[in-house]
Amino acid sequence: MPSPIDVALSNVPPVKTRFNGSLWHRTPFKGPPTPQVEAAWQNAMAYGMIAVSAADLHRAERFEDLATAAQFPPWVLDLQSPRGQEEDDSKAEEEKDKYIAVAMGTHQLHCLHFIWQDHYATYFPNTTLRKQKEVPELYELHYEHCIDLIRQTIMCDFDTAILSYDWVADHHVPTPNTNVMHKCIDWDALQAWLKKRAVPMPEGFVWEKPQGQKSLHFNP
Repeated sequence: MPSPIDVALSNVPPVKTRFNGSLWHRTPFKGPPTPQVEAAWQNAMAYGMIAVSAADLHRAERFEDLATAAQFPPWVLDLQSPRGQEEDDSKAEEEKDKYIAVAMGTHQLHCLHFIWQDHYATYFPNTTLRKQKEVPELYELHYEHCIDLIRQTIMCDFDTAILSYDWVADHHVPTPNTNVMHKCIDWDALQAWLKKRAVPMPEGFVWEKPQGQKSLHFNP
């Protein structure tokens, strides 16, 4: 079953893009860490927490009963400026109850960013380095979670583009040429969909479990 994002972008054609996989190619995401590099990562994950309807979660084939799904407090949603909706959206978008969600791709970017930060742990003494020292077991579980989530993603959405090898001067063996063509999602259209549903949390907000809220008996 297509996800809500698949449905929303079904009429948006893919974008043909040539990857640049050169070792020497500079991008805004490559280290060592600087405020500019960190800003590039944060910008890619700008719309992490989004509000979705019960219909969206059903469409996404959520395994657990919705009785345990966490919702945004109504007053938090009331603080946000009205988010425009596509004209052909179903009445599900009109549902008052909005559930906390994140696009899986955004979470995958978070995991890749987490691994990148681990490589430069000394540059992040108040986050990465501190967690490595204070909660080493939990940190290791998080690290392995991220590795395996990215592994599952690659195997599920296996990239079928073919890269060739070239002879390169002063190289003694054929060298992979990763500058190949891909059909990519329209990033701007995706970000526009996420932005409409993004919920910036108020400064100082603390989550409180609603009275009578049902909970899972396990960590999913």
